[in-house]
Amino acid sequence: MPRRFTGVRLLLIFVGINLVMFLMLVTSMTSAHPWLAHVLPGKFETGVDSSGYWVFFALVLLVDALTVFIAGLALMLPAMFEGAPVNERRLTRHLVDRGGVSDEAKEAIFVALREDAVNTHYQLIVGRAIVFAGALFLVGAFFTVVLTFARATPDGHMFVKPGVVAATADKSAPCVTRSQPVLNKDVRGRDIAAYTTDQVAAAVALNAPAIYGIRFAPIVKNAGVPVFTHFLFAFRIVLGFTLVLLIISFLRRPQRPPREKKTIESVEAKLEEVKT
Repeated sequence: MPRRFTGVRLLLIFVGINLVMFLMLVTSMTSAHPWLAHVLPGKFETGVDSSGYWVFFALVLLVDALTVFIAGLALMLPAMFEGAPVNERRLTRHLVDRGGVSDEAKEAIFVALREDAVNTHYQLIVGRAIVFAGALFLVGAFFTVVLTFARATPDGHMFVKPGVVAATADKSAPCVTRSQPVLNKDVRGRDIAAYTTDQVAAAVALNAPAIYGIRFAPIVKNAGVPVFTHFLFAFRIVLGFTLVLLIISFLRRPQRPPREKKTIESVEAKLEEVKT
């Protein structure tokens, strides 16, 4: 693994971010007037069980998910860029035939290249696993943030029921019903879970479910809430970027450690070692 992004340093960054968030929570709870009430929705009068603090916990979960995702990128991207395969035969011709490098020096160079290929391949596998785990973590954080914001603002309208196209009696002019706003307190947790599934499917399948009219949730986003719109847009971008990055990582893999090729000389040398 590269020296800049070791597992210990990534763990320290993760712990440091959570420590800062914990200090923010403590300073808000110990003050006479919780300062988080000025930046977050919900109530803060009843302590940790308040809806406002649940929103804060959901945001902590979101920050942790993004931290895990960025840590995976820090491991995965360098391995993808530095993992170009090496043609040993071509390199041998350049080193020996043209460069005048001895066989001993050539073997030392190849040993170093093979060790680097092993480390790069391992780094890519670890980074890919962390990125995938961060994406799953982010999906859970998205559901939690939407649910807690809906509970913290029960009189808001984050969602609407989509309009329906119905045929009239003469079947010449279809009747289109307008979207109806839904109070946040009337939105169930299973509806938000189904809505999260819709967003994941739209991000992964390039909005194909919406094109074919496939929808799991009975509610859709309210376009009149710009903050929720921006959050949803960023969520889809991160998931789409993750999918593209994972596909590229499988197509452009770093060089695997080459297997030692058996030759007549190597076999005879091993037989001599056994005899001696």
